[in-house]
Amino acid sequence: MILRKTIPRTIKEKKFQYVGVTILLVLAVMLYVSMSMAITTLDKRNQQFSEKYNQESFHFLTGSPLSQVQLQRLEDQYSLTLEARKYQDISLGKDTTLRILSETQSINIPYISEGSMPKKRGEVALAKMFAQKNGYEIGDSIEMNGVKGKVTGYVYLPDYIYMIKQQYDLLSNANEFGIGVASEETFQHLSGSAHTEVLGWNKEDKIPSGFTQEVQNNTPILQFVAREDNSRIQFVESEINGASTTISSLSLFILALSVAMILMLMKRRLDMQRKEIGTLLALGYRKKELQLHYLGYAWFIGLTGSILGILAGAGLSVPFSNLYSNYFNLPRISLFDWSPAVLIVGFIIPVVLLVLLTSIVIYRALNKDPLTLLRPKEMTTGKKSWLEKLPFLNSGSFIRRFRLRLLVRSKSRSFYIFLGVMFSTLLLFFGFISFRSMDQLVDSTYQDIQTYNYAVHFKSLQTEKLSDSQSPFVTSEITVHNEKDQVKATSYGIKPTTEYIKLLNGSQRLNDQLKDGAVVSQPLAAILNLHVGDPLTIENTINEQKLKTKVTGITDIYIGKSIYLPLYEENEFLGYPKGSYTGVWQNEKPRVTDDVFLVEDKQKVIDSFEASSGATRYSVFGMAGFAIVIGVLVLTLLTNLIVEENSPSISLFKVMGFHDKEISKLVLNVYTPIVFLSYFLSIPLALFGLNQIFNSMAEQTGFLFPTEITWWMVILGLAIIWITYWISLSLSKRKLKQVSLQEALKKQQD
Repeated sequence: MILRKTIPRTIKEKKFQYVGVTILLVLAVMLYVSMSMAITTLDKRNQQFSEKYNQESFHFLTGSPLSQVQLQRLEDQYSLTLEARKYQDISLGKDTTLRILSETQSINIPYISEGSMPKKRGEVALAKMFAQKNGYEIGDSIEMNGVKGKVTGYVYLPDYIYMIKQQYDLLSNANEFGIGVASEETFQHLSGSAHTEVLGWNKEDKIPSGFTQEVQNNTPILQFVAREDNSRIQFVESEINGASTTISSLSLFILALSVAMILMLMKRRLDMQRKEIGTLLALGYRKKELQLHYLGYAWFIGLTGSILGILAGAGLSVPFSNLYSNYFNLPRISLFDWSPAVLIVGFIIPVVLLVLLTSIVIYRALNKDPLTLLRPKEMTTGKKSWLEKLPFLNSGSFIRRFRLRLLVRSKSRSFYIFLGVMFSTLLLFFGFISFRSMDQLVDSTYQDIQTYNYAVHFKSLQTEKLSDSQSPFVTSEITVHNEKDQVKATSYGIKPTTEYIKLLNGSQRLNDQLKDGAVVSQPLAAILNLHVGDPLTIENTINEQKLKTKVTGITDIYIGKSIYLPLYEENEFLGYPKGSYTGVWQNEKPRVTDDVFLVEDKQKVIDSFEASSGATRYSVFGMAGFAIVIGVLVLTLLTNLIVEENSPSISLFKVMGFHDKEISKLVLNVYTPIVFLSYFLSIPLALFGLNQIFNSMAEQTGFLFPTEITWWMVILGLAIIWITYWISLSLSKRKLKQVSLQEALKKQQD
């Protein structure tokens, strides 16, 4: 009972240390629980929505619509469910496009979260995020290509979870693009032409062998997208997988830091109470009783940190889940999905790990006889380490020798400072590189390489002669094989002399390399680990024809898994007539005719990217703030412990006439080289780690962030780390000033 009373008293006396390590533990558990439960909720909503509302296995567009008889024949022949769906893009303003889709009954069934499904002419249900961003509410009127309409509800579609206009678009922007569902009668009265796509579904989510060739025999396929290649579906699954890995890694790192700090704190507490422990053992206390007593500190920190972390994390997971659902256009089918596994891990692992490791530290401290514990520690450890015997540690002024010896004798402190600074640096550079990568990705892909303004895609093969201001190309969905792997990609047949696409690698232009082989984009090279000279096999996904070639260059196109071949070779490979093309690049705004399938406006793509990436850019500041908080906590706790450990020496320096600033330089600033060393060593680690993360994302997302470190990143990062270190020193200097002159005398009496 008497021993138990000392726990709250000790925690009150050393509240900064105990509160600090508890906050670290709370942050680790809160981050893990909040993000894990948000991702779990997102995953369950995605699965429930996909299964219940029959998400497609594939979809395709053809040059001429397939009749209902043809669709029925294909269904029977290949055991599929097929359903035609109309869609039409409607301009609601200069930069706003609404894609109206017809209602389906069997595949990609619409989900109405509020209001009702449109039935009459002009009625439309809008995606909720698009409606909110553009100021539409249920009951509002809307003008759609000459038809006066009315918003009847908010709709979600299983194949537009990530709401992007084209498959190659990078970011969703609900301000500029959204979807809606309208009745068949509405389509009959809309001006302009609608496209018809065919949705396919089977239980295995597989495309039957020979199916695409059979469709191709009836009508040309303009676009064929399997579920696993559909960015509107796969991006959310990639986000779930990537976020789960990142969250676990980040949380475990913070947990490791907090556990290490607690163990260090407990070791310090036991060292300071050597005489008390020896006295208690001599009086008859059992080691087990003392071990249970000192474990009380670990139980208090572990239980408090875990419970507060779980409560805070569970509370934060709700807005995080809703934020994810809104971004990914997922309906809130369930309000919240509790995950017992996350809660168990968030509670059990920190507490068990902390108590177990603390038990080892306490056991080692108590595994001595009372007489040994009653002696001063210095008398039991008189040997110098091999580092202290090095010649350069015993030369120079007293101040230099004292600082070096203090640094050598506190190797664990140096190591933890090193880890704390490394963690903060990794977070900072993750934000910096991501911030710069977005600009570099747009500049390189859309401005330096793709110099055209518009890309016009036709519904069928074209053979007409073009003007000098137009450049033809052929595009097709293919499968690329190397010696080990294969991946679906897009092939482009281009004229090597074209000025509308300059295949650059740095300052080197690779267009001339097309005569000897293929040039591939950076994402495709990253996925297949391709290098110049590697052999490749390209397979036509429709007729299964194969072309063997080699990589002659890797161009700085960071968006899309694409491969570039000469136009004549692409036509020959696809079986197209010589001189034919499926699209043209040009600078003048094209005139849309019945032959035009799609017009890409490059500037709209750039503007959409810039608008959508704003939140991501601002997240860099949040990451920097988080890095500073963690850095200040870790460094302040460590420097605070250093002051406490060296309080007799600090007191003696004060007796000798040293000023506080001089003592601070002797005791605290000694770890400055460690801070700088950790910072500069962390930069290549951050670069390596980000390369691995971005390369793993490329296969799912189809884009690759370029990773490049610039001088402004290094200088700004160093400034932030130095400010973090300076804040921790300033906080610890206050404790240094509180050390009294009597500390040295007390030590002598001990």
